[in-house]
Amino acid sequence: MPNVEFIKEENSETVSSKKFNAIFDNISEAVLLFSFQGQIIEVNNTACKLVNYSRETLLGMTLFDILSPEFASKMPESIKESVKSKGKKFESVFIRQDGQAVPVEMFLKIIELNNSNVFFFATAQDINDRKEMSKKLNSLESITLRNPNPILRVDKSSVLFCNYIAQRLFNTQQGKTLPDFLHQSVNNAMSTNSDIGLEIKLNNRFYFFNVIPEEGGNSANVYGIDITERRKAEKVINYLAKFPSENPNPILWVSKDSVLYANNAGEELFKVKKGSTIPKILDTFIKEVRTDKEFLEIEVEFDERIYLLNISKVKNQEYISIQGIDISERKKAEKVLKDYSLRMEFLNHIILAGNRANNIKSLLEEILISTIELMNFDGGGFYLVNDVNFTAELVCSHNLTAEFLDKTKVVNINKIPYRNIFIEGEPLFIGDYPLLNINQSQMSGFLSVASLPLFSKNKIIGSLNIGSINQHNFSTEEKEMLKFVGKEIGTLVIKMQTEEALRDARNITEFYRDLVVHDINNIFSNISTSLELISLFQRKKEEMEKIPELMDIIKEQIIRGSKLVSNIRNLSKISDSGIDLESIEAIQVLNDAIKFIQVSFPNININIQIESKFKKVFIQANEYLLDVFENILFNAVKYNDKPIIEIQIRISKNKEMGRNCLKIQFLDNGIGIPDNRKERILSNVSEGKKRVKGMGIGLYTVNKIIKNYKGKIWVEDRIKGDPTLGSNFIILIALGV
Repeated sequence: MPNVEFIKEENSETVSSKKFNAIFDNISEAVLLFSFQGQIIEVNNTACKLVNYSRETLLGMTLFDILSPEFASKMPESIKESVKSKGKKFESVFIRQDGQAVPVEMFLKIIELNNSNVFFFATAQDINDRKEMSKKLNSLESITLRNPNPILRVDKSSVLFCNYIAQRLFNTQQGKTLPDFLHQSVNNAMSTNSDIGLEIKLNNRFYFFNVIPEEGGNSANVYGIDITERRKAEKVINYLAKFPSENPNPILWVSKDSVLYANNAGEELFKVKKGSTIPKILDTFIKEVRTDKEFLEIEVEFDERIYLLNISKVKNQEYISIQGIDISERKKAEKVLKDYSLRMEFLNHIILAGNRANNIKSLLEEILISTIELMNFDGGGFYLVNDVNFTAELVCSHNLTAEFLDKTKVVNINKIPYRNIFIEGEPLFIGDYPLLNINQSQMSGFLSVASLPLFSKNKIIGSLNIGSINQHNFSTEEKEMLKFVGKEIGTLVIKMQTEEALRDARNITEFYRDLVVHDINNIFSNISTSLELISLFQRKKEEMEKIPELMDIIKEQIIRGSKLVSNIRNLSKISDSGIDLESIEAIQVLNDAIKFIQVSFPNININIQIESKFKKVFIQANEYLLDVFENILFNAVKYNDKPIIEIQIRISKNKEMGRNCLKIQFLDNGIGIPDNRKERILSNVSEGKKRVKGMGIGLYTVNKIIKNYKGKIWVEDRIKGDPTLGSNFIILIALGV
């Protein structure tokens, strides 16, 4: 049990101190109190678990004993800075009992009690997961930096980014002037918003560069590939052209109606010999050269190979020369470069979106628009999986029909075709699944649709869905590229979810800490004052009649502390794992809450009336429903200065949010809530902790539980337009089955 001698005297260990100790031990961050010399004075359970020492062992150690040597040497300076700045946040490393290093984020503050006891208050949070996710994002960025081919991002005059090979090849870096050979091509590409290719020679090697302007015309990406070996091959071909029979590429000479000559490669490819008729596949092209053109260059496919044929008239001769070159490998290389360029475009957009977005919704919205534009599609949306109820919810969309949104906002992931995406992890493309073709495609207004699962490691967390109003047959390469995009997006979403969870955990921890300082101190102060007055009044007969009233105050403060601990415990359970729902009878739970309030305030005149047409009504909730009702009623009594507290509860059924719901209104005649606080009083921790003191955590708990029920809560004036006449808390919860 923690040592509370810095909080209260040893002889006043009451029920409330035990409540405080329970809160202290269950704070989700590690908390340590230590002296100027670093001697550990107090720790909570989380700190013990973090470094894997028992509490008794830690109390015999110093802070420097659990810090890595590197950070132990820096700690005295951090302590000095925390004294000067009244608090300091920094990263450090703890060493566990088994020798394992644990990266942590620490907050350090000096605390003084009663002008005599001075010590340091420190919190520490394990940030190992955050560090790992940061490494993964850095590895994505290193893909571009370490690519063996030159890659640059430029504007019309300067280099915005260049990978390592480009830095060495052009002797340039970010911020330098655009290389001279690129200047004209980049400016032409950006001015015309079209791709431009060029070949150049650098350091005795030949390169082909593809200049691709960015959307908006403010920058362009330049992707290069070394084609030196290809150029060497072309030289060899030109040499062999002088010796046709030895040339490994096909050569034909033809007259008006027959083959005059064919080398070995030509005989094998076109299945002809000297004197054979002209192959039909060449006949049209040869006639075109004879009548209209001197020269014709075409690409044709034979036996799954691609050939470039040069068909030309031979000067002063009556025959046509046909020379071919197998360009299959070159076409593959060009396709690889094109696919790689597109993949890098996607990756760049994903990384940029991750750097700019401050929440998951804005991240997905930006990636969705980029993906639609890069694929030249028309619309789409992102689904994220809810593992608790086996559904996926459309969290953002673009250009989807109202009918589609209405029927597919939330889908059951166990049903076909959604099961294929969210359970089996198979991407769906229109044409692969006729059921999806007929129903979903027509409803969305798209002829072509791709649905890609989002992966984080081996877990499916959602899907990216894009559609086109035109017919589009997805190539094998496009499918592979979109699968790659789905995996990268999944990694980034999990990273952002982890960061948001860490922020929420820190906010909740700080909220709990504020409660310990503010609410528990108030409760202890009220109890202490009451006990002192009782001790004083016991000596004066004329004051004895006031003692029962003071005892009531003490009881009320104990109930208040108990309720506070209950709320914190419930918040911790909800935050850690979410909550499962079942069909609960609401009116019986409401009556139980009313009994609790009446027992808790026996000396206050409370009149609670229920208006309902139903004796029983079932809703989708769980055991936390009692806490919802108790907290609302508790606040209605606590913040009421009337001699008779009136609370009217109205129960009705409504269809809201596309569901049949139970609507419960709690109308009180209390002090009311000003308009500028109505939304904030139910706000999240980061917004509410500085404004909602006292039992404000009760309303935050209510809001948190109702959100987990997929319900809704808000507050109005009891009498519209006059907040001073009381409040009306309204909740909506889906009816049970």
